[in-house]
Amino acid sequence: MLYKITKGLDLHLSGVASHNIETAPKADLYYIRPSNFRWFTPKLLVNEGDTVSIGTPLLASKKDTRIIIASPIQGTVKSILRGEKRVIEAIVIQAQEDAPDKQIIDFDEPNTSNDLIRLLLSTGLWPMIRQRPFSTIASPDQLPKALFISCFDSAPLAPDINMLLKNREEDFEKGLCALRTIIGEAPIYLCLRKNGDNAFFENITDVKICYFQGPHPAGNIGTQIHYIAPLDKGEHIWYIHPQDIAAIGQLLRTHQLCFEKVIAVTGPCALKPQYYKVIYGSDISPILKQVTKGSNVRYISGNVLTGEKIDQFPTIRFYDTQLSMIDEGGNREFIGWLLPGFKKWSFSHTFTAWLFKHKVFKFNTSLHGGRRNFIMTDIYDKVFPFDIIPLALLKACLTKDIEQMEELGIYEVDDEDFALCEVVCPSKMECQEIIRNGLKTIIEEN
Repeated sequence: MLYKITKGLDLHLSGVASHNIETAPKADLYYIRPSNFRWFTPKLLVNEGDTVSIGTPLLASKKDTRIIIASPIQGTVKSILRGEKRVIEAIVIQAQEDAPDKQIIDFDEPNTSNDLIRLLLSTGLWPMIRQRPFSTIASPDQLPKALFISCFDSAPLAPDINMLLKNREEDFEKGLCALRTIIGEAPIYLCLRKNGDNAFFENITDVKICYFQGPHPAGNIGTQIHYIAPLDKGEHIWYIHPQDIAAIGQLLRTHQLCFEKVIAVTGPCALKPQYYKVIYGSDISPILKQVTKGSNVRYISGNVLTGEKIDQFPTIRFYDTQLSMIDEGGNREFIGWLLPGFKKWSFSHTFTAWLFKHKVFKFNTSLHGGRRNFIMTDIYDKVFPFDIIPLALLKACLTKDIEQMEELGIYEVDDEDFALCEVVCPSKMECQEIIRNGLKTIIEEN
């Protein structure tokens, strides 16, 4: 089945990662942050000074104590950092000298769905599976109506999935087989880019293959769910990144628990855009020193549309596979609006650079305008491919009108689906934050 996305927008940034993978220097410190997991209320399971190994439970969900966040490294809990109202911000682990990056786990071969679920819960791999709506860690007690796996990413400078899975194809197939056992008869959808490098994925059996064509957000899981199996109130769908499937398969195939993953270092300020092997939570400061070009740089865990600024904790978030590096903006430009703007990107054709459709730009963090109230415009509709009225939904979220939100399709979207609306918004509204707060309102009411 082919789905053509006509509404959307591709942002062409400089700094695409070359097809070269290096192993990042071993970090001394590791930061495990509960905020990496959407609406996860943590219960602390360790104390400062405790010795931990790979897979040792550090945090558990207060709603379901079976769901744990595990240590990705062998070492000692150096400190537990807290913020306002003593909220846990990070568990800092001092890695043991010459600490291994894999841990042998002894377990009986799981044959049933319950066996597999218990294994993934006990090893800390279960959080890799998320569910929509709300993009939370999947509930092990409620099987989904479908499982979605997006095998391409259309975000700016997004990593190539084939690079992330290089030499891990066997692990991917083993992990996919386990997920099939867990969800039973529910369909598994592999979403591929039309005319992409899909040779490996097209040979996988017992899945439904769907092709997507068009600009970003064609690669977003929300877009794919909307076109293939739309969500209604009371329904939910699971989704997981292909690299996380390989981590599950590695555990089942070799009995080795490992939280290592491949990330792409990208962006205009990347001196050496390429791929690196890192362990989740590791301090990436050594990488930043090696690959940074310029002095006033913003580091982003994730892509430039939906990523989080790396500030206090120099680490990549649990679900991210990309590090973006762009210039910090904020400098005023004298009579900039009068210049032809051959090097300035503009969605509304304000500058002449729009004539060059495939021109690569060096974006920065400048807003290029001031914040104001919502302007009644159809500009969101040009980049929002859902059969939903985006402006009306945003207003319903602002007013916390749950009934109106449900009628307008709040269960089908997540904040990342509104990232492009935020880019083209003439009012400079924080569209993603508005949607996230709307979803939070529904969770709190329930």
